[in-house]
Amino acid sequence: MLYLNTKGYIQNVIPVIFASFNLYCCVALANESNLADAVESQDYQVIGRLLDRRAEVNLPQVDGMTALHWAVYYDDFELVRKLLSAGANANAENRYGILPLSLAAINANNEMVELLISGGAEVNRTMAGGETILMIASRTGNGGAVNALLSAGADPNAEDEKEQTALMWAAAEGHKKVVEVLIGAGADINHILGSGFTPLFFAVREGNIDVSLALIEAGADINAVLSRQTERTQRAGNNASEQAVNQGLSPLLLAVRNGHFELAIELVKKGADPNDMRSGFTPLHTMSWVRKPDSSDRGDPSPNSVLAVLARSNLLKRL
Repeated sequence: MLYLNTKGYIQNVIPVIFASFNLYCCVALANESNLADAVESQDYQVIGRLLDRRAEVNLPQVDGMTALHWAVYYDDFELVRKLLSAGANANAENRYGILPLSLAAINANNEMVELLISGGAEVNRTMAGGETILMIASRTGNGGAVNALLSAGADPNAEDEKEQTALMWAAAEGHKKVVEVLIGAGADINHILGSGFTPLFFAVREGNIDVSLALIEAGADINAVLSRQTERTQRAGNNASEQAVNQGLSPLLLAVRNGHFELAIELVKKGADPNDMRSGFTPLHTMSWVRKPDSSDRGDPSPNSVLAVLARSNLLKRL
């Protein structure tokens, strides 16, 4: 009986134990099979085992994110280097069109941008809405990343679906150094949208004094006016600058209307025409309905200061 029981145990129980062990091993290996999951979890022990095992480095998650995407997202320079050496695709995009290089630009990490470019990342790839990597880097304001992209052949005059350029993004965000780099690379300072907006209008609307002056020094027209480009308006779609604007609005009028009084003073000093009535009214008219307390504009001078400058410009004498 003892023999039979032992024999039965060997014949029936032992195979079940081995099957369970094999199943456990398979499950464990399956849990480690996706390198992207391990990098997302920042599980460096599993990452190390998978790389040693030469796991598929480009195996995506369900949304298309790869191990390289996550490594760039976490600014893990050394891991990105290892993944690229192991054959990671620097141009992989997820379901939403996000590229590793776009994540590096969002993080304003110029060293990562340079590493990905050296690993084969294409600098003129576009994402949803036609946005380029250079536009992202220009918006975040990292001059090193912008320089690296331009040196690798990024187009400074590429347009997104709203016709906006990298220079417009940099101007709106107030990144003077990036604006200067883009201008030096040949960016069009007078590129115009369907609304009539140019880089200067974006800078003025946001009250970016240094950027506005840099654009003017580079040749932007200080007395330009907003004039809808009817043949382009249809393509401009939901562009923020397509919201209702007055025909004939100049940078000076736009500055005054938005309460950027210090900028308005600088524009007058640089030659903006204080008597311009192409919109149907002058800066002085605009001053009469602008209501903006000094404390809310981070130190901008009061409307009375602007009036004084306008008076010295002979505006009051002519009215």
